[in-house]
Amino acid sequence: MAGLSVSVNSGSPNCEDSSSHSVRRARFLTLYDVWCESVLRWIRALGGPEADRDDIAQEVFLVASRRLHAFDGSNPAAWLYRITQRQVRDFRRRTWIKRIFTREHTDAVDALPDDGGSGPARALERKQNQRVLYALLSKMNVERRAAFVLFEVDGLSGEEIAKIQGVAVNTVWKRLHVARKELLALVARYERGCDPTAPLGARRGKAPRT
Repeated sequence: MAGLSVSVNSGSPNCEDSSSHSVRRARFLTLYDVWCESVLRWIRALGGPEADRDDIAQEVFLVASRRLHAFDGSNPAAWLYRITQRQVRDFRRRTWIKRIFTREHTDAVDALPDDGGSGPARALERKQNQRVLYALLSKMNVERRAAFVLFEVDGLSGEEIAKIQGVAVNTVWKRLHVARKELLALVARYERGCDPTAPLGARRGKAPRT
């Protein structure tokens, strides 16, 4: 995996001197050199798509660089493996979300005859997934949801969204960051058996307590 470029987070609002920063950077580069191949193997073992393994690995080390100041160095394998697990899990959830949005925009293609005879079943699954996703989106803050859909679905830039919403570009990026985290958390809740259309605390197949 070539071309990885990350900044090492100091973990403190105070300015570090160049010597301290160099030590942190050296520590991170050593971590990367020693564990990069292992992280790639873990991603494969955890089901990360082959075409996306480098991207997932880069996210793993970006997270590691931000958290390095809080890591005591006692068990780097376990520490990096936990980060890798979360990144693969979040990647799969993001892929699920994007797949639904993509399918929504390709209904005309999906409506063509299917030689395998699975067209109706696929269409039903797509509609069910769309229903779930929009139920999850409905639970999000209106402005964050709008920014997310405009960026992820309609392909608008941060600058274009800022003009539409009448806010600074930095505000858009913050909304997108929070929206992604919020939606991933809602998807995780749904995967644990919670009905996305039900009040918080309710589970699929069970009526909410009164």
